[in-house]
Amino acid sequence: MSEAGVGASRHDAQYHLPEGFEHCSKLKPVEEAATALDRVKAVVDVLYSPGGCPWDGKQTNESLLKNLLEETYEYIDAVETHDRNNMREELGDVLLQSVFQARVCESDAEDPFDIDEVADRLVNKLITRHPHVFAADDSAGATDTGRIDGEEASDSESPEAVLALWEKMKQQEKHRKSVLEGISRAQGALPRAAKVVSRISKSPNAAVLFKAFDESERRDGQSDDGRQSSTEQNGFGAPSTGSEGASAASKADAYADEILGIVRRARIDGIDIESALRNRLRDVESRVAAIESETIYGGDVCISRDSR
Repeated sequence: MSEAGVGASRHDAQYHLPEGFEHCSKLKPVEEAATALDRVKAVVDVLYSPGGCPWDGKQTNESLLKNLLEETYEYIDAVETHDRNNMREELGDVLLQSVFQARVCESDAEDPFDIDEVADRLVNKLITRHPHVFAADDSAGATDTGRIDGEEASDSESPEAVLALWEKMKQQEKHRKSVLEGISRAQGALPRAAKVVSRISKSPNAAVLFKAFDESERRDGQSDDGRQSSTEQNGFGAPSTGSEGASAASKADAYADEILGIVRRARIDGIDIESALRNRLRDVESRVAAIESETIYGGDVCISRDSR
């Protein structure tokens, strides 16, 4: 058994139910589970099944999405603030959301699947998308392993080249005709813009595809919609001609184009714009809290409760 396996077994042997719950028969599957992950699956199954938690039993994949998103952001916050104890907590909550989603899927009447199928598909994906790591030991098998579309992946590839290979294999596996297929429209505009820029930058046709970002300027320069290009405006002020509606639309486009430009420049400089923005917002929030503590709530400035 590997060192990791020994550590896992030692951890599992030391597990005990929380104090006061040792004699609950519903927890027998949890107590008898072979591994820590099996315990998570067991307790979620108890909570979701009839006789479990009324709230949990009514949840759907759709109703749980808000929780999944919130827990993910809370884990991100714990990582970015280097809060190791909170990382343990929040990563567990993210795990719960994955297991809970799969348990709901398991009860679907038309297309059921469980967390084990999810895990097996994940393992297969990790193997097939890393041909440079899992090349066949024999020379005969090596002719097929590690190749995609006639290209061979070498273990000496740079991280950037390996990432490009991953993206290419993903596009081929999913039969995608566009580099933008599969980008979620449910996420916020800024992270979506960052994903679009990221996808295009990894494409061998990036130089051509990035011309799409200039399309808005050409479109705005046309007279058929009554709007002017942002370059024809004085900063973000109103255009020299046009209706009030056209002015507002032109302003909006100018701001959007500037944001897209920032996202592209951040990508070139290797900056995670979403993370950078969150960190700066965290700094702002800290300064706001300090100002409130030192002035508003410290007695230097008198503000009534009703005006807060």
